[in-house]
This record gives sequence, C-alpha cells and structure tokens, in this order.
Amino acid sequence: MLTHLHLANALLCLLLAAQFVTMPALRPAPKRLLALNFFLYAHQSLILILVLNMHIGAWAYLRPAVAMCLGPCLYLYFACVKRVNCRWKTSEVIHPALGLAIFACLLLLKPQWIDMAILASFVTYFLLISYVLHSLYRGSSNLSHLGDYAASAMRWLQSLMAMTLINIVLEIAVDLEMQNGTSLRDSRAMLIAGLAFLSLNSLTILGALYRSTWLEWMYQLGSQNLPKPAPALSTDVAENLFQRWETLLKTEELHKQEFGITLALAARKLQVPARQLSNAINQVVGKSFSAHLNGLRLQEAQQLLINRPEMSIIDIMVEAGFSSKSNFNKEFLRETGMSPSAFRESKLNPQDTH
Repeated sequence: MLTHLHLANALLCLLLAAQFVTMPALRPAPKRLLALNFFLYAHQSLILILVLNMHIGAWAYLRPAVAMCLGPCLYLYFACVKRVNCRWKTSEVIHPALGLAIFACLLLLKPQWIDMAILASFVTYFLLISYVLHSLYRGSSNLSHLGDYAASAMRWLQSLMAMTLINIVLEIAVDLEMQNGTSLRDSRAMLIAGLAFLSLNSLTILGALYRSTWLEWMYQLGSQNLPKPAPALSTDVAENLFQRWETLLKTEELHKQEFGITLALAARKLQVPARQLSNAINQVVGKSFSAHLNGLRLQEAQQLLINRPEMSIIDIMVEAGFSSKSNFNKEFLRETGMSPSAFRESKLNPQDTH
C-alpha cells in the first residue's frame, strides 16, 4: 500500500514538473523553481520506494540529502514570485548549498542528528515563507506586479504553505513512531502522509488541467506577453461596457463567488478582450478590476453589518464575497479606518462612540 501510494505521488509530481518546465513563460524563473520543487518531491517518493523494497546501501543517503534542499528551494520560489522582476538572485544559491553542507558535516560527524537537522530545516524555512507571506499582506505591493492575478497567486502561495505545514506535522509523527520502534513500512504517519500528498498532488494536477483560478495567473504570465497599457476607449464605449459589466455582476453576483472571478473569466463572459474591460472599469470608476470588486464587497459588508445585526462577522464576510478573514479585516480597515465590529458598533450605537 505504501509503495503504491508513493509511486502514484512520484508520477504526479513528475507530470507537474514536466508541465511547469515545458510551459512557455515570459518570466521563466518562478515556474522553473516550482518545477524543481515538484521534481525533488518526486525524487523523495522514488527513493522511499527503493528503501522500502530493497537494500540500496549508500544510495539511501540521497533522500535525507535532498530533504535538506526542500525548504530552501520552496523559499526561493516564494521570494521569486514576490519580486517585480520575478527573478531569483544568484547569491540565494547559498540556501540549498548550506543545507547540503550541513548534511555532509553531520553524515561525517554526527549521523544520528540528520533527522533532527531535516526537521529543523523544514521549520526554519516554514517560518521564512510565513514571513514572506506576512510581508505581502502588510506591504504596499501585495503582488501588484501580477495585476488582476494577484489574488489567485496569493491563494496558490497559501496552499503551498499549508502543504509545508502538513509535511512538518507528519515528519514529526513519523520520527516519534520510529523512536518507539515502529518500522518505516508499518508507520501509520507515513501512510497518512502518502494519502495527504496524493490528494494535494491530484488537486494540483486537476487545477493545471482545468485552468483553475489558483493557477491561471501562471498560465497568463506564461502564455503571453505582460499586459501593455490599452488605448483609451471613447466615453460612450467605456460607459456602455461598464454598464454591461455592472448588469452581469448584479445578475450573477460574481463578486460573491467562492474563489472570486478573474479578469480573464469576466471578459470571456462579456465576450470582450480582457484589457478592454479593465480599461473601461478604470476609465469609469478610476479603479482596477480587483479594486472595483473589493469595493462592491465592502459596500455589501457595510450594509449587512448595519441591517443584519444578528449575523456574525464571519457570516457577513462570506456573504459579502471575501474568502479570507485577514484580507477582509485589512480591506475594511483601509476603507473605513476601523474594524468590522467597531464599524457595526458605531452605526448601531452611535452615542457610545463619543
């Protein structure tokens, strides 16, 4: 069972690595680093299969050696996506190089500490990745260089971070089992890890095949040049297109969709070029596509906070179309200067605010 699970994981990771390697890209560095990460995970699964089914001697050390590179390589991917030029710095090779150097030293001096070093590496780079995401939330850039695909990219990065956390928890569980005398083949935590990553890898490859909004931004950056400023539309054309967009929004309540709606999908619904729709919204309301949608969500949230006092803040957040509590609070604070609960209190009990 364990062998078959990890064989399936290895094949899925290799397919994803091949997908991201072959996908054309104007900015190739992010997708190449992502392909490298999936290749490393495939390698881990394949080596584990060999360890479980045959004696491979010194080759077994390949697995812990590569494990010391998993955290650094994923961190490089996050750092690369964050930058406006989407490139990694040559000096950042020090991250995986340091991991390999630590492994080599421990192999020669203290091999019994290798598992602890791997776990320490996972935790260290999870914290570094958390810092990158935190800086994106609080920073002014907020992946703005990705335009209307910033929200999709953020959700994808959050998913990768969740996978990293799952990996840490299961790694600890496997270590505890082995310390209690359980063999790797009989480890329940290893079985759960295989099932968890098979599910996550399957969802990722389905997202790649069906162009999920979580991965759409990578296809857009990869399949065409970066958007150039579109020529200004005439006032009549811009207002007409904006009215069509407003009608579509109200009819289908697109701003309330579970995972949001991308500019590309909205343009396809209206059967117009994406840049033309973006330009029309910008000309009429002076906001980008994503800022306009967030504005509508905030208006909805403010009305619900006042008119539906029995609803919880979380229910209002979901009803208004926000999928992240932190993003909801951040956008609400930026728009109104107060938290949602404070806003509700100021409207329902105005005398208490003086």
